Amino acid sequence: MSAQASSPEAIGRPLALVVRLLDKLEERGVRYCHWKSTTTLDLALTGRTDLDLLVHRSDAVAFDEVTRELDFKPFVSHESRRYPGVEDLLGYDQESGRLVHLHVYYQLLLGQQYVKNHRLPLEDAMLSASVRRGPIRVPPPELEVVVLALRTLLKYRDADALKDRLRLGRRGGIPPETLRELEDLAARADRAAIDEVVRHHLQGFPLDIVPRLLDLVGDDSRNAALLLELRARAVDALRRYERLSAWEARRIYAAARLSRAWPLRTVIRGLSRRETRRKSPRVGGVGVALVGIDGAGKSTVIDAITEWLAWRVNVAVLYMGSARPSTTTRGLKLVARAARAFGRRVSLPGARRAADLLTAIRYLWDARDRRRRADEGRRLAGRGVLVLYDRYPLPGARLGERSIDGPRIRQLDGTAGSRLLRRLARLEERIHRRIAPPDCVILLRIPPDVARQRKAIPDPEGAARKARALETMDRSGLRLVEVDATQPLDAVVRDVKRAIWGLL
Repeated sequence: MSAQASSPEAIGRPLALVVRLLDKLEERGVRYCHWKSTTTLDLALTGRTDLDLLVHRSDAVAFDEVTRELDFKPFVSHESRRYPGVEDLLGYDQESGRLVHLHVYYQLLLGQQYVKNHRLPLEDAMLSASVRRGPIRVPPPELEVVVLALRTLLKYRDADALKDRLRLGRRGGIPPETLRELEDLAARADRAAIDEVVRHHLQGFPLDIVPRLLDLVGDDSRNAALLLELRARAVDALRRYERLSAWEARRIYAAARLSRAWPLRTVIRGLSRRETRRKSPRVGGVGVALVGIDGAGKSTVIDAITEWLAWRVNVAVLYMGSARPSTTTRGLKLVARAARAFGRRVSLPGARRAADLLTAIRYLWDARDRRRRADEGRRLAGRGVLVLYDRYPLPGARLGERSIDGPRIRQLDGTAGSRLLRRLARLEERIHRRIAPPDCVILLRIPPDVARQRKAIPDPEGAARKARALETMDRSGLRLVEVDATQPLDAVVRDVKRAIWGLL
C-alpha cells in the first residue's frame, strides 16, 4: 500500500485531525472500529496509510455529520474499486499538511481483487466487541485474525500458487506485510477463542482452516498445495456469503485484469494499477492554473502540491508556456531562429520576410500546443482529475498590445505590410479564443526585485511589466485566489493547499 511521505519526527504521533475525528465519534456514540491492519495502526493514525473504519449502518447519518464538521470530503474510486457499502473520504490535516484517507465500510466486503465477492456477517460482532487502543477502537485479535485469514485465502491466485511451486522471486504468493500481520495476530489471539468465533459467527465453516493457515505461516508460507486446498475449502464454505454468481465474479475479474494488461491498456488508454488506486472528488475534477512571474515559485509549488495529493487523488500537470514545445514546434523554433540570425547578417530584403513568416508559423504552432493541452486538461477534469496548469493564457493580463502567454504574431515587424502574416495572426488569435479559462487561477504575487533575489531573470524589465500586468489584469469571469509568494516556501505551499482543498 502506497503512503504519503512524512517527516521522521511525526511518526508515532497521531495527526490532530485524526484525534479530533475519533474523539467526536466517541462523543456522538457512533459505533465504529478500525477493522483491519491493526498491526500497523501507527501508520494509519499518522496519515501514512488508510484508516479502514467499519461503521454501524444505523450510525451512518451521525458519522456523516461528524466528518462534514471536520471538512472531510467524499471522493470516488475507480469503477473497478467501487463496491456497495464502501466509501472514501479525504481530510486535510492543516497542522501537518497531510491528507487523511478514510476507507469507510458499512458492511464487511472481502475477497478476490477487483470483485470483493463475499460479505461476511461479522459487523455486529466486531463493533460490539471492539475496545480502545490509544485513541481508536479495534476489534479483538480473534475476530481480526479470522477475517484476515479468509481475506488471505480468497486473494490467493493461481498465479501466486505457480510462483510458490517454482519458488520464483523473493516474495511468495502471500505478501510479506500480510504474513507479518498474521504472525502478530496469531501471537495475540487465543486459539480456543478463534474456534469459538468461527463456530458462533460462521456456522458450518470448517474449524481447522484458520488454525492450519496460521501454522503454515510460521512453518512454510510457500506451501502452494496446502494453500490451494485451504482456499478451495474456504471458497466452498463461503458460497452462501457471495454477492455475485461465480460466472459474474470471473467476468468482472477478467475484464479488470485485461484492461490493465499491455497492449490492451495502451489501445483503450486504460489506467495503470497505480492510477486506479487514486480517487476523484465526488464533485468532479477541476482545472487550476498557477500564474506569476519568473521567481514566484510556480513549478516548485506545483511539485509540492502534486506530492501532497497524488498519494490518493488523480492529479495531472500541464505546462502552458512555450518553453516546452512539441516536437514539431521545437523543429519550427530552431528553423525560425536560424532564419532570423541569417536575416540579421545579410541585406537581402526577402531574408527578413522569410524569417518573419517562419517565426509566425512557429508562434501558430505554439498556439496549437496550448490549445491541445487546454483541451486535454478539460477532458481530464471531466473525468474527475485535478488538473494543475503551470502558466495559462489570460486575455485580461495585457503586456501592451498582447496578453501574457497569448498571441504574438501581430507583434512581428513585418505583419503590417504582409497580408499572409495578418491572416496567420487572425488564425492564432482564433485558436487562443477557443482556449476556455480554467476553473480557478492562483496568482503567486511577488515583487520583481524579490524574484530576482531567488532566480536569475534575464529580462528584469520584462518581469516588471509582467508583474504589473498581473496586478492590473481584468479579473471579470475569473475565480482568482491571490497568494503572497514572498513568504517562506512552506507558507506559500500551505496557502495554495488551502485554496485547492476548497475546490475539491
